[in-house]
Amino acid sequence: MEQYKFNRLGVFTYSHEGGTHAGTLEDHVADEIKAARAEEIMGIQHDISFMHNQALVGTEQKIIIDRIEGDFYMGRTQFDSPDVDNEVLLPLSSGYLRLGDFVNVRITDAEPFDLIGELL
Repeated sequence: MEQYKFNRLGVFTYSHEGGTHAGTLEDHVADEIKAARAEEIMGIQHDISFMHNQALVGTEQKIIIDRIEGDFYMGRTQFDSPDVDNEVLLPLSSGYLRLGDFVNVRITDAEPFDLIGELL
C-alpha cells in the first residue's frame, strides 16, 4: 500500500456468505483480529488518501449532488462511487441546487476522505 499509494481502497472483514463454498468453511480468525487488521490498513490509507485529496485543492471538478446533510449539499466527482468514496461538501449557502444536478466547483480544502468545495 505504501509503495503503490492507491487512490481508492476499501477494506471489509471476512464474513461467511450463504450459498457459497467458502460459507461452509470454519472461520479461524477472531472478530477482534479481523477488526484490528482492517483498522491498521485504513490507518495507512488515511494518510495516502489525504495526500491525494490535498493535490485536488484548487482544481475545478464537476460533481453530482446526491443529498443534503446538515448545512451542506453532499456531492461526488466522476471518480467517486456513492456511499464508499470521497464526497464533496458544498455549503447550502451556495444557492438552490436540486438532487441530481451537475455543478462545477472549485475544491477549496481537503480532508482524508472528503473534499470541500465552492460553487463556480
